[in-house]
Amino acid sequence: MDEPKIPNGNLPLRVNQLDAEASDEFIHEIILEKLRDVLKYLQLSNVFTSYQLEVDAAIKFGLWWVVFRKQHSTLGQQLLDLEYTSVRPGAKTLSAITRVQSLLYLICNVITPYLWARLRKLQAIRSFSDFNPHLDKLITILQTTWQYVNLLNFVTFLYNGQFLHIYERICGMRSFHPKGKQLREVGFEFSNREIMWHGFTEFMTFLLPYINMRKVKTMFTFSSAKSSDGSKFCKECDSYPTNPTRVADCSHIYCYHCAASLVTTDGALECKACNVKITSLGNLERAQHLISLVDV
Repeated sequence: MDEPKIPNGNLPLRVNQLDAEASDEFIHEIILEKLRDVLKYLQLSNVFTSYQLEVDAAIKFGLWWVVFRKQHSTLGQQLLDLEYTSVRPGAKTLSAITRVQSLLYLICNVITPYLWARLRKLQAIRSFSDFNPHLDKLITILQTTWQYVNLLNFVTFLYNGQFLHIYERICGMRSFHPKGKQLREVGFEFSNREIMWHGFTEFMTFLLPYINMRKVKTMFTFSSAKSSDGSKFCKECDSYPTNPTRVADCSHIYCYHCAASLVTTDGALECKACNVKITSLGNLERAQHLISLVDV
């Protein structure tokens, strides 16, 4: 018998259904991560590791109980304004999924995957070939067959946009837009800001090494040393000199770091007091008796 048809205005796009599934997986991973952090601080990380399959199934059951059982949609579907509707053969109109369909969804999407994962883990720990040589082979055949069926179902979904998962066929339900298709308004303001900021950061990273920050700082620094006792202050930083150094040609005092930095980075030191240029560190005299010239 034919199943009821969904109006064209309510048919979901394939990308919307795939996005809803990706959102569900992302939400599930976030919950797992938060729960893992909580157990870590409670020193129960070993419990999470030992019972990871059970924890995973419990989270899926909780989401089914809180969200799907009442609203007939997953969290990912709600983000994209999607909902499941019943498409059982013989029905004349679309209707909300029944309790039986909801329970079938629970069995197919939560209970069966948990039991199968537990069986595969048990098989990896202890081979069943010890007491039944055919059981291992049967499990492998079932796994391979299921993968092929999943692939065939996905190819069919890409062709007609119906039944993304096999359990949707089993349960007799499909995704649809209950309020009709809505235009997907995508804002690019955030992306534009990020692109501009990254571009500006890359430009400044390229430009800053070519800027002599010492010269820029000197241009906007107003020294008061020239109007005070010039013999006691560094002519560059206008403070009491650290490791006092005297310029041989003019006898003015500098911090050794200030004088050596100017000669190294600018190629020359131009004394701010008398405009004498020093191009070599050999013209700087560092002597202990110079310390007596300043108050340290």
